Amino acid sequence: MNGIPDSRANAITVRIYGTEYSFRSPQDPDYVKTVADTVDQEMRRLSENRVVKSTLEVSVLASMHLADELLQTRKKLHEVLQRVDQTTEAMAKILDAGPSEAAG
Repeated sequence: MNGIPDSRANAITVRIYGTEYSFRSPQDPDYVKTVADTVDQEMRRLSENRVVKSTLEVSVLASMHLADELLQTRKKLHEVLQRVDQTTEAMAKILDAGPSEAAG
């Protein structure tokens, strides 16, 4: 889904917010459809309870919400990886110390 033509790319058509989009992607077609469904659901969710003036406005709001979710998830992943690194370092020190020092 990077916009670069690829001979291995699959021709895919998806429907997002009532409009069909056809393109080629090296990604698995089912995965691309899942991505499109996620965008479609977010756009529909945002347009349900708001007075939205245009598809563009709904698209921008959906993009903002999805980007926020992505950034929050990346932040949480970074924090988890830091904790894993800290725990790994602590465990390595215990193992390096040997059984007599670890027992106290």
